[in-house]
Amino acid sequence: MDWDAIAWVAGGYLAGTLPSTYLVARARRASAVVTGSRRDASEGDAHILMTKHLGGRWSALAATMDVGKGFAFPLVARSLGGLRPEWVALVAVAVVVGHGWPPYARAMAGRGLSTAAGVLLGLLPVAMVIAGVVILVGVVLRYTGPASTIGLLSAALVAALRGQPSAYVAMVGAVVVVIMIRRLEGVTAVVRRGRSWPSALYHRAVWDTDGPAPAPGRGERAPSPGRP
Repeated sequence: MDWDAIAWVAGGYLAGTLPSTYLVARARRASAVVTGSRRDASEGDAHILMTKHLGGRWSALAATMDVGKGFAFPLVARSLGGLRPEWVALVAVAVVVGHGWPPYARAMAGRGLSTAAGVLLGLLPVAMVIAGVVILVGVVLRYTGPASTIGLLSAALVAALRGQPSAYVAMVGAVVVVIMIRRLEGVTAVVRRGRSWPSALYHRAVWDTDGPAPAPGRGERAPSPGRP
């Protein structure tokens, strides 16, 4: 048993739990962000509330902190820990898991995209640049949810074509699964509010939203765009 490697994985999880949105909100005394955040509802996402109450600059700061922890810790683990690629990949996935499921400030935990972007930027920079272009196009076209998923999956393909370690390719797939699980958290509450299971799953998994409110007498409108 490689206990040193396991310790690095555990450290990756703890690094991922750094509550960026909570720290920024507290520093700015934005109590509405702290009290209004909910991890099981799209409208209660901490980054959305930060943009609403503090503006895009402070929300961007929190997102940058999330990218930073995803970028830095796996590289530190690889450099100082001398870990093999499969262990580095596990450390990276652990950082994303920690971001989505921290033991504290749970209501303000993110969906994992910004931390995942940091992980890929550090370990698979070329693949992440290409994924970033896909995501940026999605943001411009207001299709952020689908674009973020497609962008991350493209990173796995680019990594494989560039001959990167198979553990890193599998890491990208694992990160996408983690993000999807996090997106689907609380979907039962959406169903209880009157949406059908297929609709709730579709909007959460594809668009990363709870879905639009049905227009009276017209059923559901087209889905609203997701977010990074």
